[in-house]
Amino acid sequence: MPHHHIFATLQEFGMPENFRRAIQEMYEGCSTTIRSVEGETAEIPIWCGVKQGCPLSPIIFNLAMEPLLRAISKGAGGFNLHSERVSVLAYADDLVLTADDPENLQRMLDATSRVADWMGLRFNAKKCASLHIDGSKRDSVQGTEFQIQGEPVIPLAEGQAYRHLGTPTGFRVHQTPEDTIQEILQDTAKIDTSLLAPWQKINALNTFLIPRISFVLRGSAVAKVPLNKADKVIRQLVKKWLFLPQRASNELVYITHRHGGANVPRMGDLGDIAVITHAFRLLTCPDATVKSIAAKALHDVTQKRIGRAPSSFLSGSLDGEFGRDGGDIASLWSRARNATRRLGKRIGCRWEWCEERQELGVLVPQIGSEGNTIVTPSARGLLERTLKAATHLLYVEALKRKPDQGKAFELTSKWDASNHFLAGGGFTRFADWRFIHRARLNCVPLNGAVCHGSRDKRCRKCGYSNETLPHVLCSCKPHSRAWQLRHNAIQNRLVKAISPSLGEVAVNCAISGTDSPLRPDVVVTDETQKKIILVDITVPFENRTLAFREARARKLEKYAPLADTLRAKGYEVQLDALIVGALGAWDPCNERVLRTCGIGRRYARLMRRLMVSDTIRWSRDIYIEHITGH
Repeated sequence: MPHHHIFATLQEFGMPENFRRAIQEMYEGCSTTIRSVEGETAEIPIWCGVKQGCPLSPIIFNLAMEPLLRAISKGAGGFNLHSERVSVLAYADDLVLTADDPENLQRMLDATSRVADWMGLRFNAKKCASLHIDGSKRDSVQGTEFQIQGEPVIPLAEGQAYRHLGTPTGFRVHQTPEDTIQEILQDTAKIDTSLLAPWQKINALNTFLIPRISFVLRGSAVAKVPLNKADKVIRQLVKKWLFLPQRASNELVYITHRHGGANVPRMGDLGDIAVITHAFRLLTCPDATVKSIAAKALHDVTQKRIGRAPSSFLSGSLDGEFGRDGGDIASLWSRARNATRRLGKRIGCRWEWCEERQELGVLVPQIGSEGNTIVTPSARGLLERTLKAATHLLYVEALKRKPDQGKAFELTSKWDASNHFLAGGGFTRFADWRFIHRARLNCVPLNGAVCHGSRDKRCRKCGYSNETLPHVLCSCKPHSRAWQLRHNAIQNRLVKAISPSLGEVAVNCAISGTDSPLRPDVVVTDETQKKIILVDITVPFENRTLAFREARARKLEKYAPLADTLRAKGYEVQLDALIVGALGAWDPCNERVLRTCGIGRRYARLMRRLMVSDTIRWSRDIYIEHITGH
């Protein structure tokens, strides 16, 4: 886009002088250089284009394109689409011109050429294509040749596709973007063979590749088979990056980082959510023309399906008259209906019409609670996020219910600090990464983990009847010294963080002035105000929520007599337990301990992560020592 045209257009549209001058100063006198092995080139002046990454650039570009769009719309072209005359579809620099006959289309192209010449733009005819369909003839697709700026445009034949906004477009063309899917799989394989850390590979997949397929799914009729094949390949690679065996639960791949998963969406879910979101955005679009076309198209498609004027369609039901074969063809609305039916069976989502407010909404139940969320047109931008969140929670609940692999996950999914290392690998060794995901899903090799055959399941160290991970990390006596070091790592973090203003801190000491032999891990005494804080630390195994609840109850019961003795002496006593699971699960009840110890919110966030990482590191070392003897 030439700069002189941008400035002239802004002036023509009546932009205030001071604002226009500010934009002009941003663009005038700009230059760049190219650095080579022989040094930098001389300055190269920039006379066209908008600044990449500037939030103002899309607005400037759209305004500069406006004269071209207005010139196209003023012509005699276009065709009637559900009672609305449509002559041009525009998305950034991608334009689609439509007309009822080839003569009108060529006149539109001529008008476009004249305005483009005036603007200083040049079309690349080799990257343009035309499609002429005449339904009255036996061969519907005609090879009519059109020209833009004096150059011929490539005419599409039947079955030949042109990729428009990432979607194959043509007559009798399968819209499944198999080339795009294949490119994504090839790039995923390159990520796999790269020298990136495993968490960086997952981040690269989520940041650069998944959005590419998400964009295509919004406007394409994508078949499920290619998506399922792509999902299988990506799932196997993500499991490899998590160092999980293939028998490990697939849900961990699809769950968000904060709940302990890889946050890689399932392709089928992504497709259904994209279709529902796209249909809802069209039906609730603020632009009256788009909204009218969408509503009329939905009405016509449904009427053809059921043979009468419709009242509802997108619920996904195929019962009664909706099961009638009306001879209709597949469309966005039939895809939205099918997607709603599939997702509705799993998460209970459905379309709803509010008679009182006369508006369409999508109801999304809150999985795990009794509440519902209704996304209305005023919050239309939240629908995709809401559906994705509900789908993620579906996988969370499914994994929790698994009797073997869901035990630890039930606790590690409660607080994001338990899974802080998934997004960026912070405070985590590669060895810890290779261990923790398998350990949380109970997929580490141990004698007691073998469920088939008549293999000896006794502990190789102490001879206990069943060598399981809870036994190794929390019960096998030869590792008692390592347990103490793991416990002390957490204790030292807490002691260093306690505010000195709370009083004198003592560690693992009997309290003077009492006859009790008990030695709480941390005692904070303020003799001036007669206040004492007692905190004991424990590292139980994550055997569902009850394990943490019982561990805390045992600690409180153990030190209750000591607390009563101190209260009898006139002290104000606060007694609590700090619990971090052997696999890094942070107990939400620990927040009360942090507040009692005067730990600020900012440092508490860091301390949780450090405690979790310390615990995982020690548990991994205990396991390796148990297996190898080193």
